[in-house]
Amino acid sequence: MSFIFDQTKEHLHAGLVADAAQYARQEDAPTAAALDCWSAAILAGLSQYVDRPRAMSRIFEGLDTFPADVLKRPEQLLRAGNLAQGDPKDRSGQLLGQLFGERIGAVRVAVAEHSGVSLAAASDLLGIAGPVVLGVLSQRLHKGELSVSGLANLLRAERQRLNDVLPPRIAESLGISLPLGGEEEPLPQTEGIRWGIVLGVCVALGLITLFAFKQCAG
Repeated sequence: MSFIFDQTKEHLHAGLVADAAQYARQEDAPTAAALDCWSAAILAGLSQYVDRPRAMSRIFEGLDTFPADVLKRPEQLLRAGNLAQGDPKDRSGQLLGQLFGERIGAVRVAVAEHSGVSLAAASDLLGIAGPVVLGVLSQRLHKGELSVSGLANLLRAERQRLNDVLPPRIAESLGISLPLGGEEEPLPQTEGIRWGIVLGVCVALGLITLFAFKQCAG
């Protein structure tokens, strides 16, 4: 099954990017880069809670009721203001406001600087990337009938892809370090050889001791 980030990019296709660029009054390439940055930042932020069951439960509840049908007509996101009570942009803004908290300003600056869009455009483009990312997650949640732990595992697996696409500057603004979810590195080959030598010496000493004991007993 594909990564959430890659699924998000499928929905943020060239046609939508072009419309989003016109909406934000930016060029296509910086707009695409900003949308990618926001998508990676959102997923990276969510992935930081995979080992916190209570937080994951709240995220699960938010996604469970998120209007995933936003993926059918994402062009509706290309207008200002709320469309209706509980519309995707409004819901996304609430959820991501809780996710980023006080860091939202720093993340917005990092996205703008990395992609080359203006600060105002970075804010506008979050209103597009946010609902799409959350819509993809909501869709996967319903299609896969995921539990809270299943959602946590899904986001944990996403770190593998995010390590390739999350810009260090944006990771820093999120207050996280790369690589995401880095596990303890395996011992270098020289270290393994050293331990092999130590083990061999211990075995040799044991054999010498056993031989000496037999000689004494004889």
